Amino acid sequence: MRLACFSIRGAMRTALRYFLNGSMVALLLWQSGCGAFELSWLHRPNTVKQNIEKNDWSNWIVCPTMSLSSTGIKHDVFCLRDVSSNGTHPKPPVLLLHELTGLTPQTLRYAMELSEDFTVYIPMLFGSFGEESALRGPWAYWIGPWVFWTRQEWSVPSEGSTPMVKWLRDVVSSIERKHGPWPIRIIGNCMTGALPLALLDNAHVDAVVVAQPALPMRFWWWHIDEDYSSLGLSNDDLVAAQKSKAKILALRFETDRISPQTKLKALQWRFGDRLSVVELCARDYDPEGKQVRPHSTLIGEYDAVQDGVRQQSKNAREAVRRFLLEPTNTAVGNHSCVSKVNRGGALESVR
Repeated sequence: MRLACFSIRGAMRTALRYFLNGSMVALLLWQSGCGAFELSWLHRPNTVKQNIEKNDWSNWIVCPTMSLSSTGIKHDVFCLRDVSSNGTHPKPPVLLLHELTGLTPQTLRYAMELSEDFTVYIPMLFGSFGEESALRGPWAYWIGPWVFWTRQEWSVPSEGSTPMVKWLRDVVSSIERKHGPWPIRIIGNCMTGALPLALLDNAHVDAVVVAQPALPMRFWWWHIDEDYSSLGLSNDDLVAAQKSKAKILALRFETDRISPQTKLKALQWRFGDRLSVVELCARDYDPEGKQVRPHSTLIGEYDAVQDGVRQQSKNAREAVRRFLLEPTNTAVGNHSCVSKVNRGGALESVR
């Protein structure tokens, strides 16, 4: 009798697993893209991407001693081969966090561009190296907290930090040990957009980029008003970030429906003059009013077919590069729907 009961339970668990897998795949295939998680089909980005040439990414390898395990979590951290083999690090370190679509070829291309000025580290938080998937990110965020056989890496607790944030703090500490007195700068994008704020508890982190923060993610209309201004972090993480003196740069496209302007306002309220804002205006990328809805300021839209969107993404990358090189010399302010910061400084001419 007991054996039969266990068999029935096992069959039910297997059936539930296949049902959840199938439902998630069906939903996300229907709503594919970085906008798969947002309120409706109408909220997805509608820009068209160019076909990009395939590159050889063999120079990117798993950094020795960097694939750390904390609270049961282990992820690979990638860096360029010469960085792992060379004991000296002549360039300041940058931690690049990928988007919901994973550690994609577009992300690696951006990392190569950054490597001209920085020593770049890229944690692979989900998915496969060099592959794009609209499924893995939502699976890690949505399904993990509800299914007992998965690790709850992204589940925000009432107190403390998510396991993912704790693991990233270990990565930052490892970078600190490798680079000694060098300050550490961090870039977050989309699903990871606000995560750099949670890493400001480390005094070596003196500048972070918050690009189109998208958390918390919700199914369709199942959301509350606070979600639009939420940054998807615990209150403890935000309080610690406010105590930091690090500079912050936030970016978004004006017509982005996944990362609404209310998130910028939440950042402005919490961080005041420490925050610089580059909000890319529709008049610069959609002058004919065709209702273009770009989302990814630094990665995805860099290959957009629309010339205006692509140019604004290039401008955003240049603004980020200059900010990361000299964050203390960059003008700060709270400005919405502008492509430059108005009070003299490094961001004045990003258009």
